[in-house]
Amino acid sequence: MKSLVRSLKSIRYYKYSSAVLGAVFLIITVLLSAAVSVSENVEGAAKRLGQNIGADLSVRKAEAVPFSFYSANSFDLDDAERLLDIDGIVRLEYMTMSNAVGVTVNPVFEEYVALSRKYAEDQGEDYWLRYEEDGLGEARTAGSITVFGVCNLEDGWEFEKWGETVLEGTGFTQEDMDRPVAVVSERFQRENRLEIGDEFTLADPLDESRTLTLEMIGVHSSNVESNLEASSPMNYIFVPAAQGLAFSQGKVFEVTYHTTEPERLEELKAQVEAGIEQMVGEDFDVQEESRMYLMAASPLDGIKNICRYLIFITSAVLTLMLVLLTVHRILNRRTELGVWLAMGEKKGTLTLQMICETLLPVFAGIGAGAAVVLACGGMIGERVQAALPSFAGVEFVVNSGVCLWLAPLAGGLVAGTTLASAGFLFRRRVRELL
Repeated sequence: MKSLVRSLKSIRYYKYSSAVLGAVFLIITVLLSAAVSVSENVEGAAKRLGQNIGADLSVRKAEAVPFSFYSANSFDLDDAERLLDIDGIVRLEYMTMSNAVGVTVNPVFEEYVALSRKYAEDQGEDYWLRYEEDGLGEARTAGSITVFGVCNLEDGWEFEKWGETVLEGTGFTQEDMDRPVAVVSERFQRENRLEIGDEFTLADPLDESRTLTLEMIGVHSSNVESNLEASSPMNYIFVPAAQGLAFSQGKVFEVTYHTTEPERLEELKAQVEAGIEQMVGEDFDVQEESRMYLMAASPLDGIKNICRYLIFITSAVLTLMLVLLTVHRILNRRTELGVWLAMGEKKGTLTLQMICETLLPVFAGIGAGAAVVLACGGMIGERVQAALPSFAGVEFVVNSGVCLWLAPLAGGLVAGTTLASAGFLFRRRVRELL
């Protein structure tokens, strides 16, 4: 008790230095609380981003090639749908790719293909041999038209990749899945003199009794010609996925699984790879698509790293400051300590007094800092949300519990440093201290 009373008198005597010490720790407490709060809230913001943006896993057969006549490209949608039971996968989209011939329309004439055939004939070669050597012998019976069934026109085969657009009419969305509509190329439209709203019929080249009648609602800009069979974008016809699936008899070329937990993408990829290969019995190529999420989450990672550095630097400054201030306060009062010892005061009492003199302003500053954080937590959260758009919509919770570990840390440092410094002084004779 005597040590506490003396320490209070000493704090009043050294009121300016004690006030500065308390103010410093008030600022340190507020800084640490804010840094820890931002770091913790980054996790919530990242989770919300993941739920809103998500990520995709696109699955095709490992040996898939861009030819609609090649039946080995396709697999059953029913097999792919079974993987929706995997925890973390919320839905799937699919794309079909079917070969077709025209019944009431003609494909755009492929000059490059015709020239290749003519050249082979002139050389006495079998034009189809190159396809058969690659295991693509079905090219002999292929039509020139490729029907793509897609859930979203912009995600169609090479549509977005090459920056294609709808030049006339409209595209289609999920709302059009039950409608037999189509978007054809500008050259296909001109070749067949089609107008928006006209209907035309296609057939399966292997079974011409199986037909697909479509209403043209749009014209796309992909008018490129290829020198390969059934590979000219000018003969690509895009239809809603459900219509493509009916024409392909339940076969799909690609499925895309969507997850709202992009942080688990590697784990989900492994499960999808294992599951689809086990069911189908063939190797599959699974591609990750998380670019949008990574672009949005990247600033959050930077914020988290900044907070970590701030916490580390602030903690290091706190430690260094406490050690230096404690040592300085004790060594500068060696004469006073010598007088107390000469008057018969015990070393333990003096050591405890020095500990209290330092700790009381420090604890007062930490307590005041915690009070400021509690009182201004809402304002701090609003400021952070205004400065960081990634936190929009996230309930920003300020961590005021920093003092729960900051106070014991400060107490331990002060006590340890005081004991070491006092022990160093008290090993000397009283005359050497005076």
